[in-house]
Amino acid sequence: MTTRTARCACGRVEVTVEGDPLLVYVCHCDFCQRRSGNVFIASAQFPEEQVVSITGETHCYNGLEVDGVGAVGIPGGINYRFCEVCGSSIYMDAIFPHTGNRVFTIALGSFVDAVFPPPTTEFFTRFRHPWVPPIPDAVQLFDPLDGSLTVESGLRGGRPDPSSSEE
Repeated sequence: MTTRTARCACGRVEVTVEGDPLLVYVCHCDFCQRRSGNVFIASAQFPEEQVVSITGETHCYNGLEVDGVGAVGIPGGINYRFCEVCGSSIYMDAIFPHTGNRVFTIALGSFVDAVFPPPTTEFFTRFRHPWVPPIPDAVQLFDPLDGSLTVESGLRGGRPDPSSSEE
């Protein structure tokens, strides 16, 4: 089984996971752009049971406790974790409403050995900067909250749930 370790810039926070991620994706939403200071984020999602260890002290931002506004589509919000020393955004965790399970999303750039397949899904492409090309063969979700696809289907690489009426 593959073991991967992610670290902040100063090395004080470390996350170790085992196995393959549920999803490798890019998010172009305006919040992720502001949060990261970049034009998109690239991340890998892992179920809680694949998280072997988290060491070091982090601060957490989850808009709910600050201003009552959390991540759209995630009732409990998303816990954005960053190193309290260097400020690196290392990971985020949330309980997905469609499964009730906690998922950890780790920034690809934080991994010590960042060998991952290309992202299979791009979220919120309506916010994509015009000079950023689409990733070949990745599902392009213009706005997963516009009703065209559910967030859950995007988390499955844009494939509709076979038990639903999505095409």
